[in-house]
Amino acid sequence: MNGPQFHGSIHGSQIAIGNHNVSQSQYLPASTEVGDLAEAVGALLDALGLLGLRADDERGVRRDAEAALDEAARQEPDAGRLRGLLERIRTVLVPVAAGASAGAAAGVNSGTAQLAQSLLASLQHALP
Repeated sequence: MNGPQFHGSIHGSQIAIGNHNVSQSQYLPASTEVGDLAEAVGALLDALGLLGLRADDERGVRRDAEAALDEAARQEPDAGRLRGLLERIRTVLVPVAAGASAGAAAGVNSGTAQLAQSLLASLQHALP
């Protein structure tokens, strides 16, 4: 079969195939409540032990999540720093979320992958 193949959800993605000049834009409503971010990061911290991360990855995610909570609690949070911290968390969680397609060889079951996908979606929605 020629052409692109998609395995899994591509919700929220922008795809252009066979076009020479493409201009795309996407409207994502900004989170107006720091509470959304705190809630998403809190859920991540609560579920961290269920994700089966290596010990050093779990410590790194916990450290970055706690730093994100501290930054979000500031009078004027630095949105760039928050995005950077959440991107580092995302870098660790994406392989776990993709683990359902990799199967048991990666040591990730579908429940863990779905949990990681849900946490990633919550963090993405709460980004400033």
